[in-house]
Amino acid sequence: MAFVGRRTLRLFLPCLPALLLAPVLSAQALLETIPDPVRLAPAEVPFVNPLWQALDAPAAPKGPPPRLRDLETTGPLIVGVKLDASGAVSEAVVPEPPLRALAAAAKAQAPRWTFQPATKDGVAVRCWGTYGVDVEVELEDATWHAFALVPVGKDDPLPELPKELPGESWMSRYPAAVTPPEPGVFSVEEVDFLPMPAKVPLKLEGARLKSRLLALVEVSGLGSVKRVVPVGTYEPMILRWVRESAKEWTLAAARKGGSPVSSWLALDTTIEYSLGSVKERGKRSIKKNVRGEPAP
Repeated sequence: MAFVGRRTLRLFLPCLPALLLAPVLSAQALLETIPDPVRLAPAEVPFVNPLWQALDAPAAPKGPPPRLRDLETTGPLIVGVKLDASGAVSEAVVPEPPLRALAAAAKAQAPRWTFQPATKDGVAVRCWGTYGVDVEVELEDATWHAFALVPVGKDDPLPELPKELPGESWMSRYPAAVTPPEPGVFSVEEVDFLPMPAKVPLKLEGARLKSRLLALVEVSGLGSVKRVVPVGTYEPMILRWVRESAKEWTLAAARKGGSPVSSWLALDTTIEYSLGSVKERGKRSIKKNVRGEPAP
């Protein structure tokens, strides 16, 4: 019996590698039948602008836009000023002006302004201060230098829509510290006593100006403008002017399935105008730093 067992074992041993490898080979064969997911081409989903609609007829102006009426408006002009220990201004920034012309005038004239210096621990210090003044402006003698109001296209890229924050609340997006930091220069939020405006005259020479506005315009099913939403950077006073004018625009509403529907148009306009009187109201120093990059 022992002889038979050894013989059987000798016959079995040559088959052992094949028996041991069989499960591995079967698994390998099974794996090779499954396509490599890395090699699969990703499905391409075509981009479609979410404001686009398949319409029977898009909304369209019935005629040229009416003449822009003169506009009297007010808004805060906020200027960041770099002050030395005597209160003299060496640099100025205007982060979000209500009108670019006001920003240019403030930056050009700021080196002639004087302030009572900021103090910390009883000592006058160098500081980035924040000066605010409410300006009352008259915009007049305007013409549409360019005006295009067209349907939003199916392939138009999604535009950048800025946040519209009321009043001076936009300043909360700025850091408390001066950014980038400047050795020996304090933020207005770090001082004990704010730098107060002493002589800060703001004068503007009469000149013809141009301002461009890009916006999205929602047109109701009745053909009236429901909303004007700015795209990218914009001047608040110019946006206000266009919104006032848009109340008088006459448009044919878009139609879909034989019925009028709301839809969106893209506006690209440039206004040529004159800056009339500019009056300053409520000058003040503000304990909020605006020297830096705002949060999104």
